[in-house]
Amino acid sequence: MTPLLLSADKQSAGDTNEDLDSARVPENESWRLDHVSAEDKTTACTSLRVGIVRGGVFYPLEEQITVVAATLYSSVQPVHLLAGQQLRVRFVGTTSADKLTLIANGVRYPSVGA
Repeated sequence: MTPLLLSADKQSAGDTNEDLDSARVPENESWRLDHVSAEDKTTACTSLRVGIVRGGVFYPLEEQITVVAATLYSSVQPVHLLAGQQLRVRFVGTTSADKLTLIANGVRYPSVGA
């Protein structure tokens, strides 16, 4: 096991859904993210969803409704990712030029049989 720290940020284009994605988990590796935090630093948005992208499809695991601006929202449970999967935080109802950020930490470990 080795420590893992992920971060991503972007400026919203004002689309209905704005996604922040991690890199894909490499082959022969798995990740356990013990803490995922996300923030719209600029304005409030409708909701924030944390989940997994697998095979190009987003599977939400948690959701915060009525997200307040400049407030850090954190996951309640760990997120487990397998090879080829990505972490995604989806901001719903952002405003153009919002500053969005994602921070996650956990561990990476070899997949079984690797």
